[in-house]
Amino acid sequence: MISKTKRALAITLTALMAASALAGCGSSSGGGGTQNSTPASTPAEGSAASQQGEVSVQDMNDPGVKQTIISAMEAEAEEAGEKDDDSGKPVIKMVVWCSGDDKTFEKTLVKEFEEEYASDKYVFKITVNGAYGEDKAGGKVIENPKEAADVFNMADDQLSQLVTAKAIAEVGSLFQGNVVANNTEDAVNVCSVNGTPYAFPKTSDNGYFMYYDKRIFKDDEVGCLDDMIKKAAENNKSVYLNITGPWYMTAFFFTAGCDITYDVTTDKQVAAFNTDAGLSAGKAICHIAESQGNGFEGSPGTVGDNAFVQQGFKEGTLAAAVIGTWMGPVIKEAIGAENVGAAKLPTVLMDGEQKQLDSFGGYKVVGVNPYSKYTVSAQTLAYYLTNESSQLKRYQERGLIPTNKKALEDDTVKNDPALKAIEAQMPYAHPQGTSVGGTYWAVKPETIGSNAYDKKGKLTDKEIQDILQNIVTQLEGS
Repeated sequence: MISKTKRALAITLTALMAASALAGCGSSSGGGGTQNSTPASTPAEGSAASQQGEVSVQDMNDPGVKQTIISAMEAEAEEAGEKDDDSGKPVIKMVVWCSGDDKTFEKTLVKEFEEEYASDKYVFKITVNGAYGEDKAGGKVIENPKEAADVFNMADDQLSQLVTAKAIAEVGSLFQGNVVANNTEDAVNVCSVNGTPYAFPKTSDNGYFMYYDKRIFKDDEVGCLDDMIKKAAENNKSVYLNITGPWYMTAFFFTAGCDITYDVTTDKQVAAFNTDAGLSAGKAICHIAESQGNGFEGSPGTVGDNAFVQQGFKEGTLAAAVIGTWMGPVIKEAIGAENVGAAKLPTVLMDGEQKQLDSFGGYKVVGVNPYSKYTVSAQTLAYYLTNESSQLKRYQERGLIPTNKKALEDDTVKNDPALKAIEAQMPYAHPQGTSVGGTYWAVKPETIGSNAYDKKGKLTDKEIQDILQNIVTQLEGS
């Protein structure tokens, strides 16, 4: 026999689905609290957006839609069976995983969510845990989905493995129209597998570029890494590029033309470093490592990239750094917003000529655990954390670039030098989700950069080739 609470949940979920369906049938003239909207540009054939057909957007502020969601939350809270010790009311108890850097900010959004969807029939108890950031969350969920967070932040390259492991829920039908219509097409596509949305887009800036001090470098002096290192040394400062970290170091191998691909359907990783192109990349890394301590810094030591960059700009030891948007606010605080410049990556000396340095490019997204006891609550929270308002607030507080199309039209966002740098780097950015998988990081490809750093670039061709062959051998045996 179906319990009363299960029946109530079924009824409210049916209403929830009906509300979503009605939005697609509504008149464009308005009324009923819903509106119809289509993307500003026509989606590419085969994309997630194109497979949605005519996209319908829910007005999440409409009292009817909001009350339907709250009613579903009330039913699932009752069904879950947990009671608040003080009030005796049913509890909606969820865990959110995010990066340690984002924890404080995400807590503020969660608090706003709790106020937005408050009810006298349940109590929220939502914990924000900063132990598993975007780089670790997906793998941690796969380890034990039933014990993982209800809502988690991750890099887009983890999505396919989560879908294969059945460890991530599809985006709820009520929210699919909003996700597809309100975010850029690229963001929608990276959040989808075979046209089905599985994640909520959050930021479009999971890549790197060059931040620089405009008091040291003019805007036309950041195009060549060798020249930047020379001028930094003349000013008793350094340019920072972490050649001991795999994420940044891989840029040299992309630039050299190495085949670095990840097949999401077979979980097969290719990283052809044991080639002439790989040798060229290794020698280019060694070339800049020769300037270690003399205008160049290639390792953050034990403190990590973020702390190293923050301290370097604050103390005046760094004149430029290859890093991402998340460090924008602290760099502005350190040297003054008027002194902060941003540009695509510079050229590097490779095979006797200057070549444009490539990079990774990707997105940060939010997923929902399919084993959550609070399906509607978790889906609604994931949507709330990634809606237009939250993305704008995340930009204002954390400097992270939105995926929401309206948020991207905000004047402050449009005029941010970081956004312009990302756009300039985009032709040279390789999608992380189809370039590398978990195995790639596990074989520690950064050993070539670490060796170059330790020996200040004094590696023979044979030594470089041996290191690269070892990386490939490990990869092929994994």
